[in-house]
Amino acid sequence: MKLIIFAGTPGSGKTSIIKYIIKELKNNFSLFFAKFDCLKTFDDEFISEKYKIPAVKKLAGELCPDHYTALEIPKIIKENQDKDIIILETAGLCLRCSPYVKEGLGINVLDITSGSPDRYGPILTQADIVAISKGDLVSQAEREIFRANVIKVNPKAKIVEINGLTGEGAIDIVECINSTSEIKKKKLTLKHSMPSAICGYCYGNKIIDEKEVYSRYLKGKELKSLVPNLNCGKCGFKSCNEFIRAVLDNKAKKGQCPFIKKK
Repeated sequence: MKLIIFAGTPGSGKTSIIKYIIKELKNNFSLFFAKFDCLKTFDDEFISEKYKIPAVKKLAGELCPDHYTALEIPKIIKENQDKDIIILETAGLCLRCSPYVKEGLGINVLDITSGSPDRYGPILTQADIVAISKGDLVSQAEREIFRANVIKVNPKAKIVEINGLTGEGAIDIVECINSTSEIKKKKLTLKHSMPSAICGYCYGNKIIDEKEVYSRYLKGKELKSLVPNLNCGKCGFKSCNEFIRAVLDNKAKKGQCPFIKKK
């Protein structure tokens, strides 16, 4: 099994190029597609219907979609052992998060009109392939300058120019997928750690006030010490942090976590 992860900012053209890649792969491989987004998407339904492959949507809700992707990867792999290739698409909102794993192929779809590449974090610097989109909107000279700037921040990546309307560049990415290694380890490793930020706002505080933020943080920290941090979903929430927020907002009971009950 191969794991392919597409990441990039909204509107960069990820889904458009993925459609062409699936079209090229589907006759020779058993595929599975998962679309990670924040609140709403129908891309999974379109791809499943048009290309006749299993697809699923994963809505992160209050979680960072890249964090949610990392949480869900082991479950998706476990549930799709019969597939040859798993393709994941994640929203990539903050430029600092990155769900790429060492054992898979990480592809950053980068909009050439989105600004200088040096403002991007691991979503670009840790990618195995940088797929530059929307090059038809700028001049040849601007494309060359942008390409040179991408190489400065990620000299190891393969650079491919793509077009989500015509499918240009899809074959190049398919060739990379064909040559990439299969997953051999049971445990996967992120290429770059997710950002650390646990404060009152992370636990759902809405009031902009120093004391309120700190108070919410202390209450959240106390609950955090009680939950197992397994993100198992048995409480009815996607993650332990989301469960903690619900408890602090009186929308859930501590007893909904079976591990707290055991303690």
